[in-house]
Amino acid sequence: MNAYLAYIVFWSIFVVGFFVTFRILQAIEIEKYFKKYRQFEIHAAYFIISVLTSYMLARFILDVVELFPGN
Repeated sequence: MNAYLAYIVFWSIFVVGFFVTFRILQAIEIEKYFKKYRQFEIHAAYFIISVLTSYMLARFILDVVELFPGN
């Protein structure tokens, strides 16, 4: 796979993964694990967990694609 295609695939999966992860985190309501009225901390946790998870997902997909010869 050439670098341009890998770049496009990585960022596409990253963005989609970010939004899916963010919605999942909202659905499981991690707010109950924080103190009340700590909105910044809750939003920061949503953001950090979403970024880390989407990065790992995108990296995993690229690594799986690289395993197959002929790319």
